[in-house]
Amino acid sequence: MSELSLHIFQDSELLIILLISLAAIALLCLIFHFLPKHTEKEPHQKESSLSFVTPSRTFQKLHIKDWFLICLIAVPYAIVSFWQLGSTVFPVSTWQPSSSSGAQDVILELTDDTDFSAIYTIYSDGDDSINPDYLSGTSGMSFAGSNDGTTWEDLATLSSGSIYEYTITEGTWNFRYIKIHAVSKTNTLTEIGFRNAASDGFLPVKVYQDDNADSSYPASLLIDEQDTLLLHPTYYDQAYFDEIYHPRNASEISTGHIMYATVHPLFGTNLIALSIKLFGMNPLAWRLPGAITGVLIIPLIYAIAKLLFKKRSLAAMAALLCACDFMHLTTSRIGTLEPFSIFFILLMFYFMIKYYYTSFYDTSLKKTLKTLLFCGIAMGIAISTKWTACYSAVGLAILLFANLFRRMYEYFQAKKALQHLDELTDGQAHEAMMIRDFFWKKFWITIGLCFLFFIAIPIVIYWLTYLPDRVWKTDTWSIANVWSQNMYMYNYHINLKATHPYSSVWYQWIVDARPIWYNFSTDANGLLHSISCYSNPLLTWGGIIGFIVCGTQLISHRNREAWVILVGYLTALMPWLIITRCVFAYHFYPASCFLIFAIVFLFSQIMDKKWGKRFIILFLLAYVILFYAFLPSTAGFGTVLPYIKSMEWFGSWYFG
Repeated sequence: MSELSLHIFQDSELLIILLISLAAIALLCLIFHFLPKHTEKEPHQKESSLSFVTPSRTFQKLHIKDWFLICLIAVPYAIVSFWQLGSTVFPVSTWQPSSSSGAQDVILELTDDTDFSAIYTIYSDGDDSINPDYLSGTSGMSFAGSNDGTTWEDLATLSSGSIYEYTITEGTWNFRYIKIHAVSKTNTLTEIGFRNAASDGFLPVKVYQDDNADSSYPASLLIDEQDTLLLHPTYYDQAYFDEIYHPRNASEISTGHIMYATVHPLFGTNLIALSIKLFGMNPLAWRLPGAITGVLIIPLIYAIAKLLFKKRSLAAMAALLCACDFMHLTTSRIGTLEPFSIFFILLMFYFMIKYYYTSFYDTSLKKTLKTLLFCGIAMGIAISTKWTACYSAVGLAILLFANLFRRMYEYFQAKKALQHLDELTDGQAHEAMMIRDFFWKKFWITIGLCFLFFIAIPIVIYWLTYLPDRVWKTDTWSIANVWSQNMYMYNYHINLKATHPYSSVWYQWIVDARPIWYNFSTDANGLLHSISCYSNPLLTWGGIIGFIVCGTQLISHRNREAWVILVGYLTALMPWLIITRCVFAYHFYPASCFLIFAIVFLFSQIMDKKWGKRFIILFLLAYVILFYAFLPSTAGFGTVLPYIKSMEWFGSWYFG
């Protein structure tokens, strides 16, 4: 099947993915056909007798038809997202020096053939109880070879490498004995293997000499998981890009070890840690929470679009644009914090948008405050995942006060109208008096509780997320220690001077000019696996038009949907205009979600026109085709070099 898929699509996985997706869609249609049909009632829209009053929008709950559309979109996406996500086989038992100085020698013996063409090493964290510096790695470790155990020849000296990633040192050697020399207490090595001269397997090996064999970390730990080593590791088998940070922190949380250099809040990391605790320390486990969250984002996008546009068709279009966005897929398949951050940013906007369309004049104050409470909780979790949620939190404040200022305007208009009581009907007079009598009470109660909902509760949530974790070497959890840790994080980010060949800036993001290249490898069949993070080009290019249309409609018609979309987009994007540190395409992810709504807003303006319907169909069809065609550059599925190169549409795109 893989060979046929490669022949037809230049993608080793696409054919089987399409077949499974078609089968899943057929099953969903069959299930929906036999489900009992219920009459869908149109919600009664609230009205006002006063022309200057904007009544609450009546929200329709998601019907079974909505969930059917969501599943039709989310299930095929989930099949792609979970396909070849990561291996469950990964070396975990780690050796480290037991001597007080850290300098220690171990000698291994090749028991059969002694010709080898490469040394494979991979390392993980050490035990911080005997390694107080807890900065594990292979830096400075060296290998020497001998055939008599007396005369030694230097083979290689390792640099720091990257945790959970293979280091392959090529050469041509013939030695029976291999001496491993550790130079520091911070040295760790999880597994070592010696590739045979034919490069088709690993040589049998045993421990020949270990002066610390009775310690907690005998040399046997270096070679006890030989069956987990791979000759041609790809993204599927090891960490890549920022997985050298977040899974490491998550592993430390799951084992109760002191955490290494955590520079982000810890809610998302704790979710990854829970998965590692349940399923072991392996690539699948540390990527699974993000992949699940990526699927959950699709119905959330649908629900927000339903709030904004009140049409099932437009909500489905938004969900489809989300599901077929390159960045959404790539970022969900790597073990980082972005999926969790995006989910809760969207969730807090869902509640705030709901509040924005609600008036406390015709809706109980308790109900409006409940919406704000949920919004504050979601905001607290979002900020407890990544600080970038603070940018979008500004958007919440703008929408909150836009609603309150609207009610204040209605209050002053009601007072003005009551000065001409004889010109009002009984119903108008009653409504105007109600607004006049209750505005200030409801206003100040709302303002007062917003301090609780959007300041106190998020702070408590943020502080509590540190409870399960050992961030400090000696001290335990306390408010002062959490504050100190966050000052460290702030100083780290503000003073970061790092550079990267695939970094980019905001004006490149909005036109999809500079993807970030995550990983490139070759498997045993010679197929290439490349992973880059960037948006579906039709999202960014179509989003520019959607943004302009939103701006035009806001200025000319004071369109409320356009206002919400622009607030969400600009508050997520604008801070990056002044940030000078090294940033990447994935920092555009929160803003790109609102481009989805901008494009759907554009669709809503043209869908009643004959040409508009044709344009929408062609746009969505091209969008979906691009998603599947570019999977070898976004999901790492096997392909060949000419096809990878054919995806590099611009000189600034590089995939391998």
